[in-house]
Amino acid sequence: MTGDDLPRRARQVLGVLAARHDRVQSKDALADAVWGVDLPGNATAALEHYVSVLRRALQPGVPTARSFIVTRAGGYVFATDRARLDLAELRAAAKVAERRPGQLDVRERIVELAPELPFVEDEYADWAAPARAEVKAVLVAALLDLAEPAATADPARALRLAREATELEPFTERGYRLAMVAGAALGRADEVVRWFDLCRRALADDLGIAPSADTTSLRDRLLAELNTAAARPVESAPNGDRRRGGDRRKADRRAAVPTGPATSDAGESGAEPVERRLAVVREAGRESSREACGETGRQAARGSADATGFVGRRGELAALRDGPGVVHVVGPAGAGKSALLGRLRDEAPERVGLGRGPGPGGALRLGWLRTALHQLGRPADRTLDAAMHERRTLHPAELDAIAAELGGCVVAVDDAEHLDADSVSELRWLRERGVRVVVSYRYPSAIADRPLHALDADLVLRLDPLGERDLPVEVLQASGGIPALVAATGGATGGATGGAAGEAAGGATGGAAGGDPAIAEAVAMHLARQRTRWMPPAAWEILRLTAALGTLRVEQLAAAGGLDLDEVLAAVDRLVHAHLLVEGPGGSVRHRSDLIRSAVAAQISAAHGHHLRDRLATA
Repeated sequence: MTGDDLPRRARQVLGVLAARHDRVQSKDALADAVWGVDLPGNATAALEHYVSVLRRALQPGVPTARSFIVTRAGGYVFATDRARLDLAELRAAAKVAERRPGQLDVRERIVELAPELPFVEDEYADWAAPARAEVKAVLVAALLDLAEPAATADPARALRLAREATELEPFTERGYRLAMVAGAALGRADEVVRWFDLCRRALADDLGIAPSADTTSLRDRLLAELNTAAARPVESAPNGDRRRGGDRRKADRRAAVPTGPATSDAGESGAEPVERRLAVVREAGRESSREACGETGRQAARGSADATGFVGRRGELAALRDGPGVVHVVGPAGAGKSALLGRLRDEAPERVGLGRGPGPGGALRLGWLRTALHQLGRPADRTLDAAMHERRTLHPAELDAIAAELGGCVVAVDDAEHLDADSVSELRWLRERGVRVVVSYRYPSAIADRPLHALDADLVLRLDPLGERDLPVEVLQASGGIPALVAATGGATGGATGGAAGEAAGGATGGAAGGDPAIAEAVAMHLARQRTRWMPPAAWEILRLTAALGTLRVEQLAAAGGLDLDEVLAAVDRLVHAHLLVEGPGGSVRHRSDLIRSAVAAQISAAHGHHLRDRLATA
């Protein structure tokens, strides 16, 4: 059987027990992990039912006393001495790999045990995210450990392993360095340049930093060696090298062709133009860091802001720019949190540094601070590198030195929900030394049991949809004022409005949809799914009913959907709070956005719609 043959909640129960195998999980802890804030009144009975379903389905005919789901101490435990579990084997292999650095067969076994990260269906759940991050870290280390000896012995395999590692963890420079070495072993100067550029872009786009000196010097050395080899007389090289040398020269010429605005004007003249182009990019990056508070940085920021067509949110921007010491910006997916912080940065580049939180996968811990400091022209890479290398929090003296450089500045962290306790402590310390702090996340309830909860807010700024003062009537009706949908309609100047740029839930940023109905509808459907993923199933059913039947009162929703009235009222509260429904007279509700209504209605067949109308008429 497959997991799809099990009820959704049963799969979640199994997932929690597997993620925490060989440790007793109390029924309360299990219920909290599975249902979260949607805990039903009969959670214990429901949990016992799902455990019974799992035992019968996964071990038919096996007595309960011999099941791998063992009842113990008033809870349950996944006993790996009774059933094989890949995650348990991987964790054991990781411990062996840590003790035996050179043992490659253990690394091969780790790669075999993790063809993909676990718990895909619940990747963002609190119980799944730590296990996924753990598996990712172990798998990336194993891939790179295997790629290292293969870089010269089997470079084609090393390239594949390095690619897999950097796809999983794009901020590990070791992966890019190994790929460069493998590319050089294949005689491919273009591969060396390409992998260095991939590294540069990954670090610049997400962390705002340049590759390390080690990575840069390795690229320079490899290219110099390839150029030297290519310049040798063909007759002095073995036959096999003759062929690879020719490939190298062609690769060098391809790599030298300008490919975009960052390239130089050099033509196809070998590797030297490539080196010159990369040197220009590197020096330009250094210059922009040195002048972060200068006129060059301000003009660049203003040009970017002018191009976005950003509208509305003037009051919110004023509160962020000149308000209290700690501001929390909250709102559901697509509310425009990312673009609002981006606009704040655009309007005051000399005062605002904007980093991004680690997300549930746990990226580099201090990446948010590194990015903000670079943007403000006050980098502290040596201090941050030392703390990350030693896996420790920043010392008080280090934080004091950073704060002294940031007097009057704002450090903003977008998507801060998953910041760890050390990062929150560091933010609090900076705030106490006069640095203003802004963080964004979905809802206050999302951080109730997370470290970020300890960062007390002087102001919680909840982003409501845009209104009629901000948008044309037709755009407001289609989008409901939800910034991500405004961007998807291409309805405002420049296409990105009210904070939609960079945070349109379906990937349409800055008006990328350009008004294309198919893309706009896809964005709308994705946004509706994102905003209801934490809600009870009744919420989605209510969205379907109001999409098919139009404006309905809550008692009509209960009748048409065969739902309990209290269940409907609870779901409607959440849908209104998530700005998916709006309330009308007499307890009626309807879709806020015509785009979402159309997207949801498209999933309902004509026959089903006819049946719903008949049921409503006879209710």
